[in-house]
Amino acid sequence: MKRVFAIEGKAKVLDVAEPVLRPGEVLVSTAFSVVSSGTEMHIIHSTADPATVGEDTYPSPRSPRPPQLRTKGVDWRFPEPRTQVPGTASVGYSLSGTVVAVSPEVTDLRPGDRVACSGNQCAVHAERVAVPRNLVARVPPNIGLDQAAFVTLGSIAMTGLRRAECQFGETIVVYGLGLLGLLTTQIARAAGLYVLGLDVDDRRVRHAATVGATRAINPLTTEPVAAILEMTDGFGADAVILTIATPASEPLNLAFDMCRMRARVVGVGLFGMEINRGKMYARDVTLVPSIAYGTGRYDTVYEEGNIDFNIGYGRWTENRNQAAFLRLLSEGRVSLDGLAPVRIPIGEAEKGYELLHTPARPPTVMFTYDHP
Repeated sequence: MKRVFAIEGKAKVLDVAEPVLRPGEVLVSTAFSVVSSGTEMHIIHSTADPATVGEDTYPSPRSPRPPQLRTKGVDWRFPEPRTQVPGTASVGYSLSGTVVAVSPEVTDLRPGDRVACSGNQCAVHAERVAVPRNLVARVPPNIGLDQAAFVTLGSIAMTGLRRAECQFGETIVVYGLGLLGLLTTQIARAAGLYVLGLDVDDRRVRHAATVGATRAINPLTTEPVAAILEMTDGFGADAVILTIATPASEPLNLAFDMCRMRARVVGVGLFGMEINRGKMYARDVTLVPSIAYGTGRYDTVYEEGNIDFNIGYGRWTENRNQAAFLRLLSEGRVSLDGLAPVRIPIGEAEKGYELLHTPARPPTVMFTYDHP
């Protein structure tokens, strides 16, 4: 089967053996997979240097952590995540398709079911994938598999928004209106929040305005602090969500300037971290990271072991976030129009990554498969 790898700074399609089903897994024939443009481009670039190959993949090819005195809270008897192929890095973590087979431990899915899958250790850009049950969600009947393939990107956007801890009626800034920013904007509006969208690309600014941003501006041509003060009676944003990809630290420090007292800045994307202490402390702002797509991520007991968190202690696990995003799509609360206008067969995946390097790049591209 065909699978995409990052090798020596480039994306390459290789022919590899199909994955073997392990306990608790679901074998899926992929119909569509979506490129997470910022993350995947970063991973691809990291493979140009042997010292950084796979530095942002999971599981890490680096040496494991030293042994700990205390063991995990659950007796572990399940497989670990599949290891990386030496000299390569995995890319892809959001796809949809049809169940081909299930292991005996999976009792609620069967061959022929339409599903969406997450996890960069398993839901990679490949013709067939074997995914632990806790990273698989059933697709509602009224949405297409092409829409469902966005499941992980939507879950990432929801997790970032949850980290903002905002309530309906509050106002947030979404800084960076690429794929994740546009999804975050729509989910925030569905949750009853007001949104100021910021991006230096006027095309993205216009797109945000069409999908529900209360106001969308280019901070190079419109003063963003004045804009947010105007929207909030002079108080400032309740939260700023950074969905940008830049080595610069100016966006982070500008985020502090846009905040009200004791607001939160949520880091979803990649950005510089040279903090201006005065700006952060002046309003007692809390800076929090948002990692991946929900409670359970990088926990082998939850993912490979399929042992769920009690809902009272882990309300929004990865799997519950997957289901929630698919429900938003099913109800028409989130539109994916224009987010992946280009579809490329998996065998020509290199062209998709080349397109994402161009000035006219779309928010992302979608890979298609010879899906029965």
